Amino acid sequence: MKVLIIKPSSFGDIIHALPCAEAFKKIYCNCEISWVVFSMWTSVLRICPDVDKVISWSRRKGLIGFFEVLKKINEKEYDLIIDLQGLLRSALLAKFAKAKVKIGAPGMKEFSNLLIKEVYPQSANLNAMLRNLEPIRFLTGKNYHPEINIKVNSCMDKILQDNKIFGEFISFIPFARGKGKDWSVYNYHKLINLIKNEYFDMQIIVLGSIKDFGKINSNKVVDLCGKTSIEELAAVLLKSKVNIGADTGPMHLSAVLQVPSIFIFGASDINKTYPYIGKSSLLWNKSSPKNIDCIEPNDVFIEIKKWIK
Repeated sequence: MKVLIIKPSSFGDIIHALPCAEAFKKIYCNCEISWVVFSMWTSVLRICPDVDKVISWSRRKGLIGFFEVLKKINEKEYDLIIDLQGLLRSALLAKFAKAKVKIGAPGMKEFSNLLIKEVYPQSANLNAMLRNLEPIRFLTGKNYHPEINIKVNSCMDKILQDNKIFGEFISFIPFARGKGKDWSVYNYHKLINLIKNEYFDMQIIVLGSIKDFGKINSNKVVDLCGKTSIEELAAVLLKSKVNIGADTGPMHLSAVLQVPSIFIFGASDINKTYPYIGKSSLLWNKSSPKNIDCIEPNDVFIEIKKWIK
């Protein structure tokens, strides 16, 4: 059975969609799973052994990129195409691809449900992992608990040695895309002092993209922003004592790696994006979720101590 999953972006959304691939491998052990993803996120799928073929889509090329990826897809005919993105461009891709069956997950937008059948639209507000499994329920009549296979290469942690990180460490992943998702740098500095006062020998690593480098300017941290590939990022997260950060892709990767993960939520819809599996603590301002800076550094530190203990 040949299955094509269309979920081009972004990092965290792809992590939420990976249980769909794992479920298919359980149902049809010999099935071949191809996945369409924007080129910037192909490495996320390289660490998922359930995905057999990664089809890269160049978003920067616009319409040309769309027809290039459509040509790649139409090199074969699929038994099933699932649109997990639920936007007009992904539905158009599914519409013009060759497949016997085409369906979309709940919550399709931009009138994409006029092009592809949306299964169980009433489930659009489910947690993202559960919502991405609804097409499986539609096809089999069975509910599946989200599970993810992630393969981390043990050789990828050389970056820790290169940066003289040999003992226990905590990782910060402070910066997310989207307004109102980032806890302030000032709060992170206060948290750094709390950690260092209690755990003097504990090293602190800051992870993020190259544009985040230097945002947390402190001689008490090791700034690896922009220095890790996604595979290296996974290796670092796996060795962390605790990972702390925003509602962002690397934090969701941390959670599914079963590493203690403290999420500081802001403007995100926590009901849809909270980590469904893994070891995690969730902190958010319940009365005014967008006011993320009302979450006190000491509240985060209390959670850190719980996980370390």
